[in-house]
Amino acid sequence: MTRHPRSPVGMAECACAVLLLSAACTLAQQYTSQTYVDTTIQRAYYNLNASAEVSGMGMKMEDAISSAKQTAERLKSIARGNPNEKYILWKVGELESQIYLEESGMLLEKNQKRQKLVNDLVGPFNTEIGKRRPDFLRLASLYNQALSVDRAKAFDFGTALDDRKKTLCREAVVSLEKALTQGDFDLAWQELVYLKNNREPLGISPTQYSLYAAKVQAKVNLGNERELITSNMNTAELLIRQNDFSDARNALGVLEDRVGGIQDLVTKSEWDRYYFRNKRLRESLERKEDSLVRVNTVILRDQGVVAADDYLEGVLKKLGVLPEKIGNMELAILERAMAYRKLQDTAVVKQLASISTPATDDSSSLFSDLVGAAKKKAQEKADSARQAQEGNARLTSTEQVRLANMRVSQELKKKREDEVLKENQLKANKIMIDIYVLLDLKQVQKAYDEYNDHQAFLARNVFTASFVALDSSVNAEYAAMKNKKK
Repeated sequence: MTRHPRSPVGMAECACAVLLLSAACTLAQQYTSQTYVDTTIQRAYYNLNASAEVSGMGMKMEDAISSAKQTAERLKSIARGNPNEKYILWKVGELESQIYLEESGMLLEKNQKRQKLVNDLVGPFNTEIGKRRPDFLRLASLYNQALSVDRAKAFDFGTALDDRKKTLCREAVVSLEKALTQGDFDLAWQELVYLKNNREPLGISPTQYSLYAAKVQAKVNLGNERELITSNMNTAELLIRQNDFSDARNALGVLEDRVGGIQDLVTKSEWDRYYFRNKRLRESLERKEDSLVRVNTVILRDQGVVAADDYLEGVLKKLGVLPEKIGNMELAILERAMAYRKLQDTAVVKQLASISTPATDDSSSLFSDLVGAAKKKAQEKADSARQAQEGNARLTSTEQVRLANMRVSQELKKKREDEVLKENQLKANKIMIDIYVLLDLKQVQKAYDEYNDHQAFLARNVFTASFVALDSSVNAEYAAMKNKKK
């Protein structure tokens, strides 16, 4: 006999079937297979290992650890009330232990790298600051490098630097005045040039420097200066032949100031002879330094980064090549190293991009995320380049030329203005020193006339404080002279 669907018995059977189906679906939703758990955990392990072993490919270690932590938290939330809870938590525990080890190793590696960087700075800093007359530009550079690596060590550098500045300023000034008293004008000029080159770090105002320069120039004995200038030039020439570039550069700096100091005391032909010999020596020094830099560039091109860095450390730095040239060479080596790394990474990315991306479910290839990231990065670069090209396409060739000419014109104008400003400041400083020399020699009337002749020029091209000090000194001496005559 066939039952009618709406009979009580038929309805009961349908309800039972629905309940059984619902229970089965709930159980299926709650249950997570071991295969899913293993695959998910394995992907996290793979990212951790890949980031540690293959530099520049895939995730960075920090990102891999962050991703692994997210995976662990997601599996923990799945495990709650899951029939496979014990297995999931067991595997998550193993993953978290690995995360802890990776974090500890990463922290240790960072500390070791930072300590090595600090150690590489401490030696040169202590060597430089221990010199009788240290180079404060180099010390400031080492301090700034330490600041980006270890602030505690940078604080130590800064404290030592401040203490050295205070004592050294007093030492150099006392040494200069003692040398003048004893008639050792060679040492006096050396100390004066050192104060000039390190005026800002030592906290010496333009007015103070002008007074020191005036004291030295007022004591100049032309006969002695001629002998010492000739002797200094011979010494500088010998230093250049011996490739002692640092000492040669310092000697030429002193010579430049000494030659400038006697310009008004000798004939033009004699002064030109000193000036042009000093210029030839400086050009000889420049040529020798540039030659070594070119050799370093050839080594970088033909032998690579390691050989170029060895030559830089063992030759250029050891011989005292100009710090700016060393800095440019270091930058070239760094750019070559980065370009080489980028070339390696690009080859890896191209290889990954050529791999077809499989389905993105949890049981897919462990390379899927890495391939996706590489393709996304490549696409972003392509989009960026395309947008730049589209932007440039909006400008006609005439407009591009016009804009380029405007930029060049502005740059040249700025360069000319800077050169004129620098030239005027040097000229004003020379006039100020000459006036102080006249005052020191008790030639007050000449100093007063010289000041009045150049007053407007000085007011525009020296610091306000220096101009006020000069004005006060000249007028005070002139008033005193007038009172004596009365």
